[in-house]
Amino acid sequence: MTKPVYLLVSFLLLTAPMVSAVAFDRASVTTSVADEEYDRYKKRGDDFFKEGKYQEARRQYQNCLEVPGFENDAYATKQIDECSKALSLRQQATEALKQNKNQEAIQILNQLLTRNPGDNISREQLADYYEAQGNQLSNQKNYTAAREIYTQALKYATTTTRQESLRLQIANTSNVQRPAKNIGIKVFTGLVAVGAGAFAVLLRNDYRNKLNTLNQISQTADPTGTGIISDDGLYQQYNAAYGAVESAQKRNSLYKASLGVAAVATIAELYLLLHKPKKAPRTTGFHWQPSSQSLGVAVHYTF
Repeated sequence: MTKPVYLLVSFLLLTAPMVSAVAFDRASVTTSVADEEYDRYKKRGDDFFKEGKYQEARRQYQNCLEVPGFENDAYATKQIDECSKALSLRQQATEALKQNKNQEAIQILNQLLTRNPGDNISREQLADYYEAQGNQLSNQKNYTAAREIYTQALKYATTTTRQESLRLQIANTSNVQRPAKNIGIKVFTGLVAVGAGAFAVLLRNDYRNKLNTLNQISQTADPTGTGIISDDGLYQQYNAAYGAVESAQKRNSLYKASLGVAAVATIAELYLLLHKPKKAPRTTGFHWQPSSQSLGVAVHYTF
């Protein structure tokens, strides 16, 4: 009996380090997986935060706290608080604009940009506000003031397309009061500008309509933002809408080309204007005009 006992003890002594090593490796793998999961959520949250998408960012930081071992993570907790404050400020700005408390709204939006200069959503809200004000002034034929407001809107525009549109409006308000000559050429360039501009607007509206449809389907199919659509019918609708948006987005180069042709035609028309101003200026010929309060331009002809 002594020999078997001796062999058993020897076996246990020899295998104990191996068991410990296996347990240590398993613990290391578990910790590594948790670290990777946390880093993935953190990066997504940081990316959303930089863009001003605070709701999406907050959701990712909350996911960080659900990773084992990170339940009390200081960074994620702090960022959740920052997102909540930013969302509260944005809501205050939106309500102020609805109540025509424009200066209050501007101050709040600038406060958001001070906290996060990369907040493109707040920048676009400011661009929307200033462009709408510029459109109203231009429709009232107060072109000098409109030009100043459009210049302010340009500071906050985040996309190349919008920047080009605002520069065009600034150029129009700078030259719109000059009289025209060579009416035949002006009519031709005006028609080119109208056709190209109308086609550009058609492409842009088509893209926006399809994007709105995709967003509506996405909110219905995945209201919590998990990225999972369990209903087959909704999933097919989402796929179809997503494909339509991708198809429309591929025509973005055609949209920019049309906008460029419209801009060149408009500049060519402005080149034909007389340099000598009149005491009672009157706009003649085709020219671009802001389209109410939305992004875009319209064209009219005055004899």
